[in-house]
Formats: sequence, C-alpha cells, structure tokens
Amino acid sequence: MSTEIKKEVRCPGCGAASEARMWSGINAEVNPNLRLSVLDESLFDWHCPRCGYEAMLAYPCLYHDKGRRFMIYILPGEPDAGKAAGIAAQFPQLRGVRKRVTGSLPTLKEKILLFEDGLDDRAAELVKLLLATVLSRGTGKRVEQGFYCSSDEAADRIGFSFFVEGQEEPVRRMTSFAAYRQALSIVQSMLPPDGEEFLVVNERFARALLYRYRHGEDMPEEEQEAQAAQEPQETAAPQPGPAQESEAAEPSPAQEEEPGSVPADEPEPDAPGGESEDTEQEPADAPKNEMGE
Repeated sequence: MSTEIKKEVRCPGCGAASEARMWSGINAEVNPNLRLSVLDESLFDWHCPRCGYEAMLAYPCLYHDKGRRFMIYILPGEPDAGKAAGIAAQFPQLRGVRKRVTGSLPTLKEKILLFEDGLDDRAAELVKLLLATVLSRGTGKRVEQGFYCSSDEAADRIGFSFFVEGQEEPVRRMTSFAAYRQALSIVQSMLPPDGEEFLVVNERFARALLYRYRHGEDMPEEEQEAQAAQEPQETAAPQPGPAQESEAAEPSPAQEEEPGSVPADEPEPDAPGGESEDTEQEPADAPKNEMGE
C-alpha cells in the first residue's frame, strides 16, 4: 500500500499554519490514482486553505511499480544515490528491481514513462544527449533540459522534447529507433546488470558512459567537474509561488497487496514539463558515427 503522512505547513503568503497531505511511498499498482497525479504533475501541489496561495511541496517520495519491477526515489534538488543506498541494503528482495534516484517531479515522470514503455533509461539518456548536441549546434543555443516523450518501434521512431535557452516553448525532436537500439547495445556491453543499487541516470551519467565508450577509460575528474558546472541543476518545473520545502519520513518499499487496476481509456500523458511545440519539419536523425563508431 502507499504511505500517507501529514505535516504542518506554514503559508509563505499569509503565515497561516495548516495540515498538508503528503506521500512518502507510492504503490502504483494499488493506487493508480496516485500514478496519475504524478503523470499530470499535480502530486506535490499545495494551496493555502486561508488565502489560496499555491506552491509546490518538496519532500522525499519512493515510487514503486511492483509489476513492472522498477522503483524511483525522488529527492528534491541535486539527486544523490548514496542517500538511497540504505533502502537497497535493508531489502534484499529488491535485487533485480531497477532502482533510480531523481531530483524533480518532471524527471520522475520521465522515468515512469520510459519504464512503462519497456525502455532502458540509460540508453535513452545517450540518445537524448546526442539529439541535444545536434540541436545545440543547429541553433547556437544551450539546451537546458530534455525529456522523453514517446516511441514506436514499428514506425522506427523515438521522440524527445527539449527546452532551449531563451525559448519559452519546448522543441520536439525525433530520431530512428535504431539509434536507441545502438545505445542499448553500448549499455549492455559496458555496464553491469541493472537492479543492484540505486542509480542516478541523467545527462552526467550519459556523458561519462559515452566518454568511456569512445576513449576506453573513465572521464578525467577535472573534465567531469567542468561539465558538471555547465549542467543545469535538476529542479522542478516553475510554479506560481516558491516551493514550500518539508521533511518527510524515510520511505519504505510498498507492502505487497492485491494490485489495483489502471483506469481504462486513460488519456496519454503529456511530456514532462509541459506539452511540446511541434517544430519539426522532417524527423531529425542522430548523426552517423556520433557514438564513436
């Protein structure tokens, strides 16, 4: 079952204290309504019952999909896999379950969409990195964030949305699904089996893996630090007011119960961070030999 807690929150608008409902653990099968709250990015929404001030609560939350065998621990701010290491150590039955740590609600949503579509997020991050590089070169602007949108192996397409510096609307880019399969072969040949520990799989992860694939060695520490300084910190999508931070109880894996069913005819969720602007004229393929082959 999912774990609900209640905490007192003081409104930054009027100063009134009120009780807020929070979730330190979510079982996606037992509580499909909470899954939908993640996908429509309303899970952490809060409003003051006195003055109506709206904000986003920021607190740790463990999302668990037992049927699809994945678990995502959201730690607001800069994600740190070390903070989740104790969970894997305490519950050996979690071996073989894909485990991730992320720092924001949009990236939590992205991981869920990837895993539900049967994809490996490590390979998807490689494809996303290469598409972002091509987009940045083409526009001469920095790509600030990118999110997985959709894939269709039969149609040989996988798509992402990117937020470009100085541009309000996201830009959607698609490439051949063969690019994902190539990235997956790199992941499978260079990384140990997934599911042992919690991992932070993001742009930094993809850059380090691609460097090791191309050069046969780990990226030098000074280069890692230089690239990390240029990366945007993983944060939640902009809200009407500043985020109201709150500590939450340490989550534990959801208890095993009879899984609930996901509502039928459920609408397809938007891409994390908002709906993408369709700016593509022809699908943009990743450049050949970009992965070093």
